[in-house]
Amino acid sequence: MKKSSLLAGAMAIGLILPGIVLGAPSAANAQSVASGQTGGSVAFVRDAGHTALFEIQTGQLALERSQHPGVRAYAAQTVKNASEMLNRVKFINESNVSAPMPSRLNDNEQGALNRLAGLNGPEFDREYMSSQITASDFLAVTFRTYGATGESETLRLYAAKGATDYDKQAPDARVAMGAL
Repeated sequence: MKKSSLLAGAMAIGLILPGIVLGAPSAANAQSVASGQTGGSVAFVRDAGHTALFEIQTGQLALERSQHPGVRAYAAQTVKNASEMLNRVKFINESNVSAPMPSRLNDNEQGALNRLAGLNGPEFDREYMSSQITASDFLAVTFRTYGATGESETLRLYAAKGATDYDKQAPDARVAMGAL
């Protein structure tokens, strides 16, 4: 029963998070594309930025809420890594791409964060780790894809290198989830 409940929760978050992270294109993104900026770079900056903000804020919440040492260790590392990634993407974006950079969670992300904030104990830990598995998988694909086909050479090189980090992060999240 426990595994089926975890699977159902993971599937629900798996269906929600890609929509949370991807969101709808903003007017600023459309303007950037119209002014000559390629859509792939705009999408990468948007997706990486939104997911990093989500990882940072949910990780900070996990550090406040969780009593599980594995969850806390994962959250601390994820907040550090996501902050570094966000700063690097911002720097490369400002220097090479000039796409709109997310500065806050979108409505779907905020809703997911609010739902997590309403949980405690083992239920919080499971839902937090499930959301992190989904985010890690999403980032691995996003970075790998842009690293292979992205338009901005500097951003593409960073994404290709970063893809290996996210390929490792997703299994780490699964290990932490399995320890719950």
